[in-house]
Amino acid sequence: MLCVSGLLCGQHIWAADVEGSPKPNAADTASSQSSAVSPDTAVSKEKTGKSGKYDVDRIGQRSIGHGVNLYSLQKEHDLGKSMASAIDRTTRLVTDPEINGYINQVGQKIARFSDAEVPFTIKVIDSAELRVFALPGGFLYVDKGLIMELDSEAQLAGLMAHEIAHVAARHATRLATRKYAWSMFTVPLGYISGPALIGTRQIGPLTQKKFSRDAEFEADLLGMEYQYAAGYDPAAFVEALEKLHSRGKDPEAKKSLRDHIARVFANYPPTEERIQKLQTAISTFLPSRTDYIFDTSEFQDVKARVALADQPILRRHRASDTPGNGPVLHRRPAQSPQPYVAAGNSPAVTKGPSPSVFSHLPAFPY
Repeated sequence: MLCVSGLLCGQHIWAADVEGSPKPNAADTASSQSSAVSPDTAVSKEKTGKSGKYDVDRIGQRSIGHGVNLYSLQKEHDLGKSMASAIDRTTRLVTDPEINGYINQVGQKIARFSDAEVPFTIKVIDSAELRVFALPGGFLYVDKGLIMELDSEAQLAGLMAHEIAHVAARHATRLATRKYAWSMFTVPLGYISGPALIGTRQIGPLTQKKFSRDAEFEADLLGMEYQYAAGYDPAAFVEALEKLHSRGKDPEAKKSLRDHIARVFANYPPTEERIQKLQTAISTFLPSRTDYIFDTSEFQDVKARVALADQPILRRHRASDTPGNGPVLHRRPAQSPQPYVAAGNSPAVTKGPSPSVFSHLPAFPY
């Protein structure tokens, strides 16, 4: 399949067409002017009118992820499914139905308020790492350690929404398409020499790097909107980024397939810059709201359940246990002491003391 090896390599794979904001059409303008709106609604219309495709009121109708792409949605789903199968075969997954059910519930709720056009399959990895990543076609993974690290459901929802945004915008396959197009363009480079050849070879990596950074910013913005539309406090996503950034990351790259794919699908620009842009976007694109979901008892219950599952289990011996339920202690049979026999002499017959001699002593077990 085209560019499968490119998606699995260590290069950056996210890209995005960060398009200019389209202007509202005349029909929309006339409708907004003729209808009576409240002051809050007027502010909302003013903000979203400037945002164009980032109008939070038009989620699901904004053509997010459309554009030149060599992958159809079905081929993209098949690609993600094959990669997810490889991860599932080599990774220990959480099997607790309550943990899986809760994480799936949060993710599916956000997906319903997103621009994604594919169904999502969400799984929890039994790992202490602090990551969440998504594969093309709607396959989302959450590390168990991330659940323990976060403080609220809104923080978890924000991080999951960011990954759902990557899938909705189809960043992976759109960059794969651009890489393929660039490789076709560079085929005739044998006819170019000198500074022109050097400059041309540098354009591709620099352009792809810009696409990757733009994709992360776009996923931040879209994920923030999905989180907001689902009822969560969008500021919690900023808190989650700050919390994970303060913890730092292990510079040593692990060699498992899961870790390799997770690193490939988690290429972020500087966190400080992302946080600054998010704080500006919250006040620019999102209408004010009085009530947000910040935390739930379900999140705290699942977090406690994860912590309990990580504790060692102490097994005690019970009176009802039979030899088949535990280890059995075997003793060697007692042997009678042999009398000393001098060399050349025949064995002497000796008699033990009469039992009555020790009858006054208490009996001790072995």
